[in-house]
Amino acid sequence: MERGQRATILDVAARAGVHAATVSRTINVPDKVAPDTRLRVEAAIRDLGFVPNRAARGLITGRTGNVAVIVPDITNPHFASLVRSVERSARQSDLQVLLVDTGEHPDEEVRAAESLSREVDGFIVVSPRRLHRSLGALGSIPAVFVNRPVPEHASVLLRTAPAVTDALAHLSDLGHTHLAYLGGPAGSWAAGERRTAVRHSGRTSGMQVLELDVGEPTFEATTVAVPDIVASGVSAVLAFNDQMALGVIAGLRTLGLSVPEDISVVGFDDVPMAAMVAPPLTTISLPTAEVGAVALPMLGEGPARRELFGELVVRHSTARVR
Repeated sequence: MERGQRATILDVAARAGVHAATVSRTINVPDKVAPDTRLRVEAAIRDLGFVPNRAARGLITGRTGNVAVIVPDITNPHFASLVRSVERSARQSDLQVLLVDTGEHPDEEVRAAESLSREVDGFIVVSPRRLHRSLGALGSIPAVFVNRPVPEHASVLLRTAPAVTDALAHLSDLGHTHLAYLGGPAGSWAAGERRTAVRHSGRTSGMQVLELDVGEPTFEATTVAVPDIVASGVSAVLAFNDQMALGVIAGLRTLGLSVPEDISVVGFDDVPMAAMVAPPLTTISLPTAEVGAVALPMLGEGPARRELFGELVVRHSTARVR
């Protein structure tokens, strides 16, 4: 082999004195190779600095080494954090992550599943909006659904009901009796769970809850809706996510009102910006950093389910009613 030239499987075979097929078996199914032969091949790989070609390995093993992660909105820091946790775990397993951002368009979930079905070994589907069609597009490829319980597939659920109870108890202790809840997307399992938890906790705490739909669960859409929130006369707001909560804070500032002096605000997700905004946001923190380590090993496990729980983080965007 010439200096500077990348080693090939044939170079490894020549150095170890074996056939190229034996090198392939050593890399992909080492238990099928005699121990002394395997040691010679492994030594040749180290000496030559040989790096197996992923595409070639795929032809031999039938695996691509790729995992697709489908998210509804990568600009949402919550999903970005979740994707990072998957990538971190994938690197440890020598897997590559292919990211698909559907832009909150349910049909894109189906298109992504169909187009990538032959290029990946599994899917991590995060907060799907059109599950019944997505499942058909996945075919027999292993999949783990995050924030959507699926009887025939593995799922990882970020449960928030106990933390919602804590959030409303916190607001009640501060003297709040009227709360506006800003809901999430209609097709979101998490939105349904949070709405149910807010209704239940509102009844048990005696707090009156006004449910408001601001359209898209974004900073911009929520900012526009702030005059309606103020007009409702509530003293506190619980938003479906931190982006919406930050939109409330910005919109109130535009109207000359302040948080928490005029209205207390609570978010969901605990994205990095939540601790940086003024005032720092009280929010329900979700264990997104754990999702990758939990979800990836579940690929191919069938109808397994894991639950991770959020917790209330009290900062400075909530205060006693004036």
